[in-house]
Amino acid sequence: MQSEISYNIGDVSQQTGVAAVTLRAWERRYGLIKPNRTPKGHRLYTQANIDEINQIIAWLNRGVAISKVATLLANNELLSPISVSENNWLTTQQNILAALIKLNPRSLNQLIDNINKSTPFLSLCENVYQPLQLLLYDHWQKKDHGYELEIQLWQQCWQRQITLMTLRADKQKSYTHCSLVNLGSALPSLDYWLFQTLLIQNGIKIDSINNIKDIACLTRLNKTALIPIILFSDYRLEKNDINKLAQLIRSWLDGLFCVGQMATIHSEQLTELAIKFKGGSASQCWKSAKFQAWLTNLGQQ
Repeated sequence: MQSEISYNIGDVSQQTGVAAVTLRAWERRYGLIKPNRTPKGHRLYTQANIDEINQIIAWLNRGVAISKVATLLANNELLSPISVSENNWLTTQQNILAALIKLNPRSLNQLIDNINKSTPFLSLCENVYQPLQLLLYDHWQKKDHGYELEIQLWQQCWQRQITLMTLRADKQKSYTHCSLVNLGSALPSLDYWLFQTLLIQNGIKIDSINNIKDIACLTRLNKTALIPIILFSDYRLEKNDINKLAQLIRSWLDGLFCVGQMATIHSEQLTELAIKFKGGSASQCWKSAKFQAWLTNLGQQ
């Protein structure tokens, strides 16, 4: 009888989009997903385990708290819509917003730590962080007393998250390697942090370069090691910057990809320059067939 195929935790993370740290948290904290173990204790997942992971994601995407999913799976509950009052996503948004407005870094960091460890990050982008960012933009437009302190705390919180996730990712085998460049002098937007996190959690080693005002200076990168490069910006580029992109495409060819709102704003120019791009939010860029095909091609090189 042919033995069942087993997958290590890295393979399962790639297949499902659920970070290894999240899979471990589901097992330890909530009794979800019980893979087999090798004699050395390494996890080996079956296809049945992967199917269960996908069921968990489906429940989470409907706003069910991870702590309630085990009971639903045990009772073979059918997926169904839930009311707004039961929606865990809204509660999570409100809790984050409250901690931020109180300027309580310890509470905010602990809350974000727990959320990011226990929930697939793509689901968080779509259901918590991106909707929350719209609320924050409206809130900060009012320029209430001390609003700049909230912005600084939000930035510091995400800088910390990136550091923690990078340290965890360094212990795992990387899928591929690329540079992520944030263009312009403005503070990085939340979508930049979210997109960087999606890359890191999916096994992509990142060289992060922030606040680049002169695009032409990036040509120096190919003097050392010509690794693929992702350009990110949520703002309109100057006409001179568009011309400088033509210099980059001559160096990177298919190894260059543009994301963020600037890719939407300048879609015609990028098309004329034959530069690959995908506009929209972090989750829209990540999920797009165009970007996933580009990543797959990198992994095969």
